[in-house]
This record gives sequence, structure tokens and C-alpha cells, in this order.
Amino acid sequence: MNTAERIYAEIKRMPEQQAHQVLEFIEAVKKQGGIPGRTLRERICCMSPEELKKKALAAQAGFPRVDQEQLAKEFADMRDEWDRTP
Repeated sequence: MNTAERIYAEIKRMPEQQAHQVLEFIEAVKKQGGIPGRTLRERICCMSPEELKKKALAAQAGFPRVDQEQLAKEFADMRDEWDRTP
């Protein structure tokens, strides 16, 4: 008996409310992209443009802000140090 058959056998014996909770859990797992065998490309293709934009902005927010002037100064300092290295 495979996993799906075992789940079905258990669900048949449950009261309707508990079976519905199991179904809600399955839907939540699917939304999280936790279904084995689905590649990132497959999960992205299934997302709505709004959901994809939301996830992209959330990922972008995790990156630190870079002060361009400070970065340019640090690179200039490194170049100066490299030029002085024999």
C-alpha cells in the first residue's frame, strides 16, 4: 500500500471535520511549494504575477542597502593599497 492509499484509508475513518483539516493542511503545503519533485521553475510558473512580485520584493528587502559613495571610497582605497604593494 503506497502513501496515498494509506492516507485515503485513514481519511475514510475520520469524522468530516478532521478530514477537512487534513485537506486544509495539504492545500497549505502545496501553497508553500513543499510538494516534492517540483522544481523552482515549476513553482515560479504557477505563481501569479502579484505573488511573484511580492516574493521578489521580500527577497530584495533582505539585502543590505549599499552607500554608493562609501563603496566607491573603499574601492579607491583598495586600489591605492594595491598600487603601493611591491
